[in-house]
Amino acid sequence: MRRLSATFAILVLCASVASARITEVKPGLEFEGCDRGNEVLWFDDIEGTVDGWLHLSFTTNECGRFHLDTYMAYEDTYSWWCGSFDYDADGGYGNSWDERLYTPTVDWTGYTYPVLTFAFRCDSETGCDFTYVQAESNNVFVNLNYGYDGTRPWLDLGLYGYVVRNHGNPFVGRLRFVSDGAWSDEDGLYCSTGGAFMVDNIRLFDYYTGYTFFLDDCESGGLCWPESPWTPCSWWHVIENPDAAFSDPRCWWCGNDAAPDLIPPNLMNGLFTPLVDISSVAACTCHFAIHFAIPMVDNDYITYSATCDGSMYYQIGAYWGDFGTLDGWDATAYNVGYDMGQFCASGDLTVGRFLWTMYTTDNGCGPGAAGDAGVMIDDVWMEGPSASATTETSWGAIKAMYR
Repeated sequence: MRRLSATFAILVLCASVASARITEVKPGLEFEGCDRGNEVLWFDDIEGTVDGWLHLSFTTNECGRFHLDTYMAYEDTYSWWCGSFDYDADGGYGNSWDERLYTPTVDWTGYTYPVLTFAFRCDSETGCDFTYVQAESNNVFVNLNYGYDGTRPWLDLGLYGYVVRNHGNPFVGRLRFVSDGAWSDEDGLYCSTGGAFMVDNIRLFDYYTGYTFFLDDCESGGLCWPESPWTPCSWWHVIENPDAAFSDPRCWWCGNDAAPDLIPPNLMNGLFTPLVDISSVAACTCHFAIHFAIPMVDNDYITYSATCDGSMYYQIGAYWGDFGTLDGWDATAYNVGYDMGQFCASGDLTVGRFLWTMYTTDNGCGPGAAGDAGVMIDDVWMEGPSASATTETSWGAIKAMYR
């Protein structure tokens, strides 16, 4: 790991980031502190839901037009929506869109009948603007349907989805919406309600055993991720890969599943922890495991920033480097931690959040020495000295939680 700059910059973020709900400590923690007598305020090994986490692109207002939204959602709070309020109050879509929503990559070895299913609704010009269900087969995406079009209310495919066993292993799937050059909400010639496409409960499972490989219910930040051919996108997403994660099998990755050796160009992608109540401690540090392959070719790098009040962010450092192997996880942060309140006045610690931001230039980033590229984050916690006594657990016991 190498430091690019010791200069600390103030980063002011939009109000929507600062106003998210405060996240409590996850239940079931097996430790209350460490041998320094600190209180663990929050811990996440990324193995369950990732409620409260946020990832976004600072270089564009949209990470593809597929996005998580509460508007006309199927159930609970969120659904994926390929649509916009840019053209009218009830939502719609524009001309010449080409939008994709990718599923996680799944190795279904040992199973025989993988099925992709989901719930969806659509409203797009009949016979002209379609949403295709696609699977990668021999490095080419092929259509599994003739395209959803017209006006369709929410429909849950349930157990009767798309059989994908003949389309390669590991499986890579996506939904792709394509509109032609006229007749949409943009020009007013076709006025949809909530167009073009909404989807929820995206699931890949084995039909015979019922085993679920993944389920994106849209409530925990989304396991799927969007892409537009022409817009920068947030490439932070949760991957399930026991060979890659620090504590198996899940971790955050700012990377490209389709091309793991290269991160797209012109990115400024941020990953935020949840907002955490840090008012009970006199100081707060953030610890985490990190792996990155960021070869210093043309100024690609990652920055660490933090807030102690939920609104004003301070840059702590900027780094680049290449650990050389996929399992080259850096444990420095476990031992040292990053002081989240170093620029805050005494007693001003109220709400804490940590931010990692990946920057790439016009050539993208990668490959590293091991052929991979990107940044992985796992096993994150915040701690600080408590005003009251805490039950101490040895540092060895904490490390035993990890491989």
